[in-house]
Amino acid sequence: MPDFDDIPDLPPTVTSARPAPDVGPWSRVHGSPLTRSEVQQRKRLAVVISVVWITVQFFAFGVRGDLSRLPLSYLFALSIAPMSAGLLAVLLAVRGGSFGLGTRAALVSALAVLGPISFMVSGFLMPAPYANGEIGDLSFGAYCLNCTVAWALLPIVAAGLALRGAFAASSVWRSALLGAGCGLIAAGLFTLHCSVVGKWHIAIAHGSAVLISAVIGGVCLAWATRS
Repeated sequence: MPDFDDIPDLPPTVTSARPAPDVGPWSRVHGSPLTRSEVQQRKRLAVVISVVWITVQFFAFGVRGDLSRLPLSYLFALSIAPMSAGLLAVLLAVRGGSFGLGTRAALVSALAVLGPISFMVSGFLMPAPYANGEIGDLSFGAYCLNCTVAWALLPIVAAGLALRGAFAASSVWRSALLGAGCGLIAAGLFTLHCSVVGKWHIAIAHGSAVLISAVIGGVCLAWATRS
C-alpha cells in the first residue's frame, strides 16, 4: 500500500482580490462616462434648444408675402418634404441600432450625400410657381445662404454637446447625416420665408446651406460624437 503521508499538502489558495485598475488618468483626460439618464436629459435639452431657436428665428424673419400664390406641389417639394426628410435623417443618425453601432454605415453615408444633392436638384428642376417672380441676385443668395446655415448651426452645436462620445461606429458619416438633417429642416423652413423663386437661387443658395451643414457635421460634430 502507498504511504500517502509522504505526499505534501497543497499550498493554501490565494483568496486576495486582484487590485482594480487605476482609471484616474482616463477620467482626467476623457471625463467620467455619462449615465443613461444624463444622456437622455441632454438629448431632451438639445431638442428643446433646437426647436425654440428655429421657431424664434422663423417668426422673427416672418412668412413670405406670396405664400397664398404657391401651389401645394411647390410647398411639398421645397418645404414639407425636406423638413420631413431632415427629421428622419436626424432620427437615423442618433439611432443606436444593434449593439449601439447605429444604422448601417452604407445607408448612413448614402443618405448624408443624397440629402443635400436631392434638395439642390429639386430646387433646380422645380418650375417657378408663378410668372414674373423674383429670381434673386448675389446679395439675395448670400443672405439666404448665411441665414439658413445659422438656423441649422445651433441645433448642430446642441447635438454635439448632447451626444459627446455617443457614436461608437461611423461617427463621421452619422455626424454628417445629422448635420444634413438639420440643414434640410432649416432649408425647408426657410422656403416659407424667402420669396425668391429663381431655380438657381433655390439650388445654389438654399441647397448649398444644406451641404455646408452636412460638412460641418462630418468635420466638427464628429469630433465631439466620436467615442
